[in-house]
Amino acid sequence: MNKNKGFLTQIEDNIHQFMQEKQIPGLAFGLIDDGNPIFVKGFGLANVEHQVPVTADTVFSIASITKLFTATAVFQLIEQDKLKLTDTLGQHLPHLPKTWHPIQIHYILCHQSGIKSYTEVEAYWKTTRLDLPNDSILDLVAELPLQFEPGTRQAYDNTGYYLLGYLIEKISGQTYGDFLKEHIFEPLGMHSTQANDPYKIIPHRSSGYTQKGGAIKNAEYYSPTGTYAGGVVVSSLNDLIAFNHSLYSDQLLTQASRELLWTPHPSIENNESQFNYALGYGWFLVTTENGRKFAGHNGSMVGFCSSFSHFLEDKITVIALYNYDLITLPHELPHQIVEMHLGDRGLGLGEQI
Repeated sequence: MNKNKGFLTQIEDNIHQFMQEKQIPGLAFGLIDDGNPIFVKGFGLANVEHQVPVTADTVFSIASITKLFTATAVFQLIEQDKLKLTDTLGQHLPHLPKTWHPIQIHYILCHQSGIKSYTEVEAYWKTTRLDLPNDSILDLVAELPLQFEPGTRQAYDNTGYYLLGYLIEKISGQTYGDFLKEHIFEPLGMHSTQANDPYKIIPHRSSGYTQKGGAIKNAEYYSPTGTYAGGVVVSSLNDLIAFNHSLYSDQLLTQASRELLWTPHPSIENNESQFNYALGYGWFLVTTENGRKFAGHNGSMVGFCSSFSHFLEDKITVIALYNYDLITLPHELPHQIVEMHLGDRGLGLGEQI
């Protein structure tokens, strides 16, 4: 689909204005319609000190967008008959606290486990600059009682996705990063995407920034042991576009599995509905105020924000990767541009996770 220059210029103007208002150093932005790239471009700087521009190959920390890959990996194991949604943590990871043993994988994938998220524990935020063993992170919540009976409520849970990383490693015999590389990244040609190693030389890696005292500053070091299977992946815009292409094919998962990922799995109390979203497996499911349905995830961590939204009925995906962490709604700009695009193609104007 070819877009006129006036429309593409309008997108660029909106992006420049948004970046100026938010003081964003760098941004990689992609708009894909039914698999066709409409707008793919980098803006601003990947490294401010060296004045390195952002491109579609710049590598960003994508934080919780990682959960989309974790959920995909779990479903690959399910399709290999090595795991069932009704399996419990205790069946595969008997060393975990006894109170966690009966919790089904289903409840973890849709954030209904009842396990306390370690990121909600004050002590965790004193460890983020330390490279700790994974078990040390789990120890922060291992002795706490469940917040609710699994399945009764929904509460965003980084601990659950941390545990899914353990599960993938135990069942596959590979590290989490190696499993994703072999079964997701390499098959899709996502050569820049990997589990973050802050000590490794990763070509085109962006620096992360924040703001203090009204000035842009380098973000503090944030150890990948604090994110693991809930947020450890780094990727580029071009690589995430390749992942988007897989959403239309059986290359990673069958159509039945993909549809199950995007099927709402409400908790018994359905408390998530008060926030106007539902949860699939790994994916947030939202109907915008204009009636458009999308599946996606935002990401936010020290130095970076990101957004990946796949509009299910319109077959549009919009991706934004920022090397700046003070963006409350990373999806805001991408969704504005989706509305512009839909209006331009004659469907009428068409919005968090």
